[in-house]
Amino acid sequence: MNFPYEKEFRTYCKQKKKLADSTISLADKSVTTFWNYYAANVDSDANVNDVRAGDIRNFLASLETKLHFKSNTVNKYLSHIKMYFVFLSEYDYIITYPLLSLRGNKFDRKQKYIINWMPYLPDLIKIKDIHPETVIMMAAIAAGFKPKEIVVLKTNDLLKHVDNDEVKQYIKDHTDYSKSADPYIFARKNGEPYASDFNINQRIAPDRQIIGMQLTTHKLRMSFVYSILSDHQLSDNQILKTLRITLKSLTYYRKNMTLYVETEDFKLD
Repeated sequence: MNFPYEKEFRTYCKQKKKLADSTISLADKSVTTFWNYYAANVDSDANVNDVRAGDIRNFLASLETKLHFKSNTVNKYLSHIKMYFVFLSEYDYIITYPLLSLRGNKFDRKQKYIINWMPYLPDLIKIKDIHPETVIMMAAIAAGFKPKEIVVLKTNDLLKHVDNDEVKQYIKDHTDYSKSADPYIFARKNGEPYASDFNINQRIAPDRQIIGMQLTTHKLRMSFVYSILSDHQLSDNQILKTLRITLKSLTYYRKNMTLYVETEDFKLD
């Protein structure tokens, strides 16, 4: 198997999309090339549910910068990859479709991230209309928790990693303790955690206009990663410990920061 659900994908192309065998082989090659690129750069077992638009964007950019592919060739790769993820989404193999922001040769080669927002958490809690979920999410990311961990993160575990007393009290004041003495930081009405971060991201999305940066668990995590990488006083060991990643992933993120990422310091108006 060259990539997850390859057999099922080929069947999908043949039976539902009615594609010729030659076209299916090209699609297979495109997805295989992408999957090899992705799997080589993640710090744990590659999971198709973890693929994000940025991973695909970086892959497409690498086709241009390293292999010198022309735009029409890059777009063919993108077309095949889109078809693969549409298939995964249609058959519920993935929870979130990652390619909504990619539009052929109009995709942005540089991803922009707002960095160094972590010290501003005490100021964010004073914003009148901000959603408490936004502050709690940002506090969890700033504490070093990864998106998968945040979905099932308990309040006490978060509070242990928050240094500012005002932010700690804010989190406590905006936590529902009626179902548990140590509830999940994001919970459904019955007190159980969400199956994914989709609902959480929907709730915090409106605050993007307030604080001027993209608000999803993945985007916040990456802005945190590039914030830490931008601190040149930190040693490699300190960065690895703070981000809890492998040396392989550190090399990957540094390459992205050099080639594909544009950063801007956070400002609170």
